[in-house]
Amino acid sequence: MTPPGEARTASRIEHAASSEAWLRRTLEEILSQIRVLLNVDGCAFQTIDLQRSHISCAASWFETPELRATMQPVFDRPYDPARGGVTEAAVERGGPILITDMERWKGAGALRARLRSQLDDNAASTAWEWYRTSSFISCPVRTAGGRTIGVLALSSSPPRAPLSEEHLRVTEVFANLAALALERSELLEREATRARNEELLQRAGQQMTASLDLEAVYRSIVEQAALVARAPKAVLYRIDVVTHTLRAVASTGGTERLAKRRIALADGMAGAVARTGEPYVSRAEDRDRFLAWIAEEGVASFVHVPIGLGPRRFGVLSVGHPDEDGLGEAALALMVALGRPAAAAIANALEFQHERRIAGALTRGFIPDAPPELDGFSLGLVYEPVGHEVSGGDIFGTWRLPGGELAVLVGDVSGKGLEVAAVSAMVRFFIEARTWDSACPATVLEQANAILRSRLPGGVALVTAFLAIVGDDGLVYANAGHVPPIVVGAEGSPLELPTTGLPLGVHDDASYSHRRHEFGPQDLLFASTDGLSEARRGGELFGQARVNALVAEHAATLGPQALVELAYARAVEWTPQLTDDVAIIALRPR
Repeated sequence: MTPPGEARTASRIEHAASSEAWLRRTLEEILSQIRVLLNVDGCAFQTIDLQRSHISCAASWFETPELRATMQPVFDRPYDPARGGVTEAAVERGGPILITDMERWKGAGALRARLRSQLDDNAASTAWEWYRTSSFISCPVRTAGGRTIGVLALSSSPPRAPLSEEHLRVTEVFANLAALALERSELLEREATRARNEELLQRAGQQMTASLDLEAVYRSIVEQAALVARAPKAVLYRIDVVTHTLRAVASTGGTERLAKRRIALADGMAGAVARTGEPYVSRAEDRDRFLAWIAEEGVASFVHVPIGLGPRRFGVLSVGHPDEDGLGEAALALMVALGRPAAAAIANALEFQHERRIAGALTRGFIPDAPPELDGFSLGLVYEPVGHEVSGGDIFGTWRLPGGELAVLVGDVSGKGLEVAAVSAMVRFFIEARTWDSACPATVLEQANAILRSRLPGGVALVTAFLAIVGDDGLVYANAGHVPPIVVGAEGSPLELPTTGLPLGVHDDASYSHRRHEFGPQDLLFASTDGLSEARRGGELFGQARVNALVAEHAATLGPQALVELAYARAVEWTPQLTDDVAIIALRPR
């Protein structure tokens, strides 16, 4: 149990709100030991930030509230050796100071002048009277490497005896203990800050790479930059090689003018960063080189970092803060670290954008925006590449043959990516071209297989294809390993059109048979790729049986377009995250 006197002592110990709990407990324990052992009326640990030229109080104890109130301004103030102070004197000297008679101390005049400038007349007189009648020890707190991180200060007022050399030696011991505590606290804080920053950067990287849409990537980069740097403003500039300018492509927290601004590569610090590839944090000596809009946006400190991969430079990422010391070297290091995943996210989005343009060019003309009008037929069409991309591996189409027949094609190229989109366009072209020479679907697929065997890239294993030729005498089809389409007649029972040969590209000498089926005004042909039937919920597939049942149920009441849209909607209801391309065609003679 804590003695009542010790409890009262602890209740009068104050500390900075930023101190860690462990450091507070350690310093409070040291102060309690000093108070008991040396019989002083006041003691404090002051930390010194020489970079900011500021003195703060890490922990303190005073015997009376009046003394504590008197000393509060002294313990939280600018570090200023020129204006005098016991703390500055010990730090500048590099060793402990014992003052037994303040009026005879050489720094007394400067100290008294500073008290008069800092405090009102009554407070200054009270403080000086305490200084004049008390004795003091000010002992630097230094790390093992000799770096001064603070001062341990003691005071003794009448009726207590003045402090002595013996007190000084004991104070040095406690100062060494405080140095260990403060140094360990710094290490813990640095480690905690490093861990927080790593986690923040990791989350930022995940957010920036979550999309392949270039505009979304730009927006995410500025949002994450503002979050990581703890800055209210951020802007991302792209390098325009034609106009030799930096063009803002995304911003947050700034004005509309900032969002539309262009900067010449020859102007300002942002232009210098774009030219040299060297990151920059604002410095007072460069103020005459800052562009006018910096002040217009209320920015007092800022960081510019280049965004690029190797020699490939995309632009400059900037963050701004309204306080002059809001962004410094720490923010610069964070922005440099953020710049690497930001550049990777932009590169991925640009590559994806490039692939989309190529895929769109390869398949342009094969993918209609709406089902084409066909004389004598009603057509329904749904095409949804996985992820709503421009193009995927599914093959589909309808076209007229020279003899007037209608060709219907549905197929699927195995694999993913741009290469698959290219193969699907190639297969579609081969098959359509061969139908101009032959109206026999089996012959067309055999010829297409022979061409593909010498042209399929290694990453593409096979191609399934269903080709039907619809004429006055019905429907003739050949099926190269594709999901069996169905024909639903007037009676409503679905009839599957099974495979008549292997997928294209498997064997050099693959042969295909063809089959004929009646196909009149009451009939409906429904064909799809396996992305529809293989929609998965957990471990269960949507399944071909569900597809066939749905078509049979609604074939008589829905038009072809409404029917294919219903089938796709049911698959999305089954699993909103489809993992494969989906193409669906429904055809009915009028």
